Amino acid sequence: MASEPKLVVLISGCSSGIGLATAVHLAKDPEHRFKVYATMRNLKKKDKLEEVGGECLNKTLFIKQMDVSSDESVERAVKEIQETDKRIDVLFNNAGLGLFGILETIPIEKAQQMFDVVFFGSIRTIKAVLPAMKLREAGLILQNSSLFGLVGVPFSELYCAAKFALEGFIESLAPTLLNFDIRCVLMEPGPVASSFGENLSAQSQDIDYAKADPKSMELMKMFERNVGKRVKNTQQTSEDIAKMVEEVILNKKTDQLRYPTNMKYGPDEMAAKFVNVEGVGLAELLKKNYFGE
Repeated sequence: MASEPKLVVLISGCSSGIGLATAVHLAKDPEHRFKVYATMRNLKKKDKLEEVGGECLNKTLFIKQMDVSSDESVERAVKEIQETDKRIDVLFNNAGLGLFGILETIPIEKAQQMFDVVFFGSIRTIKAVLPAMKLREAGLILQNSSLFGLVGVPFSELYCAAKFALEGFIESLAPTLLNFDIRCVLMEPGPVASSFGENLSAQSQDIDYAKADPKSMELMKMFERNVGKRVKNTQQTSEDIAKMVEEVILNKKTDQLRYPTNMKYGPDEMAAKFVNVEGVGLAELLKKNYFGE
């Protein structure tokens, strides 16, 4: 009996974190059910992926250049994969860029750059894979969102805005694509151990706080302390997320749109928003959780 053809999976943002872990996890599947194209903007950062991928390289794991902020780069990568494999079964939009800081100190250019990667980058890749998926009437679009796309977080207003936009985009696109038997799914991780703390610090490195008011600076420091305490016992690993991605890919019968991966982080905030739709007390609760001593 002939074996099932491998699912062709395209993943963006694979130089580190969730993208790297997911690419390797799927490529090392004992049943060899996946052929993974792991992409990244800068191929000079592929060493870690090659090291962890090991024997899977050029067998079930293939590394390609793809810059989600470039129409040409995305279209070229998708075209090359489709010419080789005749299809893309799964798109996992994972490439991201954070932005953290006091709003009035953040240059609009940095916000636009972040939106171009987080929001428009996802739209670029989806637009590139959709025509072939529609022709085949099959496919899965897996969007890495965030709990920051469900509930707002102080000093991450712009990043949350991009994730909120993604949530609305995918939720709006999903019913149309069901007519083509194409599923859309939102993955919503909370803090991830491999990168959360590092990213929080890195996101504010290039921001000039010279003109920031003293009270906002003190509030930001308080926020960072409290976030550190909150994530200490609730953060997940990139490998945890990778396992959930595999489950979602293989669970073809589900009609679940959202997959929050971490229900330990902020359950009171989630309840305050989604049970109490008027949002009564939500801002006060967020103030207490992020700025309380």
